[in-house]
Amino acid sequence: MRTPPGHGIDDDLGPRPFSRFVLLWSGQTVSAMGSHLNGFGLGVWMYEHTQSTSLYALIALASFAPGVLVAPLLGGVVDRKDLRKVMMLGHAGGAVCTALIALLIALDRLSVGAILLLVAGGAAFNSIQLPAFPKATTVMVAPEQLPRANGLMQLGVAMARIAAPLLSGVLLPVIGVTGLLSIDLATAFISLAVLQAVRMPATPSNETAPAQVSLGGRALQDAGVGWRYIRERPGLLGLQVLLTLMGFNLGILQVLVTPLVLSFADVRTLGAVMTAGGVGMLAGSLLLLAWGGSRQRVWSVLGFVWLQGLFMGLGATHASPWVVGAGAFGVLLTVPVIMSCDQTLWQRKVPMALQGRVFAVHSALSGASIPVAYLLSGPLADHVFEPRMAVGGPWASALGPWVGGAGPGRGIALLFLLLGTATVLLAAACALLPSVRRVEQALPDAPLEPHPGLTG
Repeated sequence: MRTPPGHGIDDDLGPRPFSRFVLLWSGQTVSAMGSHLNGFGLGVWMYEHTQSTSLYALIALASFAPGVLVAPLLGGVVDRKDLRKVMMLGHAGGAVCTALIALLIALDRLSVGAILLLVAGGAAFNSIQLPAFPKATTVMVAPEQLPRANGLMQLGVAMARIAAPLLSGVLLPVIGVTGLLSIDLATAFISLAVLQAVRMPATPSNETAPAQVSLGGRALQDAGVGWRYIRERPGLLGLQVLLTLMGFNLGILQVLVTPLVLSFADVRTLGAVMTAGGVGMLAGSLLLLAWGGSRQRVWSVLGFVWLQGLFMGLGATHASPWVVGAGAFGVLLTVPVIMSCDQTLWQRKVPMALQGRVFAVHSALSGASIPVAYLLSGPLADHVFEPRMAVGGPWASALGPWVGGAGPGRGIALLFLLLGTATVLLAAACALLPSVRRVEQALPDAPLEPHPGLTG
């Protein structure tokens, strides 16, 4: 049965106040800030102690990969178990891994293998928030407030990504890596306290776990359920492909913007460009909170993906910090709007009983292309584009005018221009596909079943 607009799924106990979600969001954002501080600080500490770029990259991969590999297997847990307890387990498990890293550092017993294992373990525990937090948002927020709630979620992401490197740079020389680990532990306890205090509508499931199936087999079955739900709905599948390819593009940009800027400017200029990108992400989050996106979420997604492609191409046209900075600002401005409107659409179309499994697969597939981009970006730049755009290179005379000439960095600029053009064309192609552009009309809103009581 449908819930009337403005009423919550716990209507028997009154409407769902938005302030309750803000409290949950605050705890999650504080915890994310601590995790980013921890990850950044550990990476810097490892590099300072080993001078190994490869180990630095391995730590980055260990902190990212579990979100792709583990999250799809946890969707069934999110759907079947008490949502608040599942989120608490994720934070508690991550805190234990952080505490073990701090203990091993204090005892001077931290090996490379141990740090990689514990970083990956903490990331695996934290990855349960990928499907759990969006489902908790659906549970706690009235339908008409979902865009506002998702805008807050993106604002939290932007704040963590901008502030964590700045704070780490200031705090690491003063309190050391153990101090950053202590802050991460403190933020985890804050998030646990918030989850303990917040009243969250119960989400009991009538579905029982498959009998006589191993834990691993059950997890794979749950991931299969989430994937089939997406695959059988062409509109959602088209959006999934679009978000996955967007992740690939952003992964390429994240790796190669540094050598692009350093090919014509210094480190201080690179910092300014990075700051412009962070400010763009923050501006996009604030824009979304003020605007909320169009009533047709799919057009907000397609329009801002198209705009992202334009900014991506713009940043490649000249070897100028102003041009690259404007491109970085514009590209990251679009990300919160795209992610929030996409999330709202999925929350409205996926039944609550399946949201854990579907959101787990959706987030994993959207992020799966990023490590591929990390692996491909260096070889593409070093062995394909840069040599061909060097002065006298085979592509320099024909394509140089499009990217501000030939020489160092212009091959990377050409790659960015091609990615931007492909993004514009992909957004246009999706807009021409009836299954994608009419996904909100073709798929009915999922019913919001009433649930008895609140947990907490």
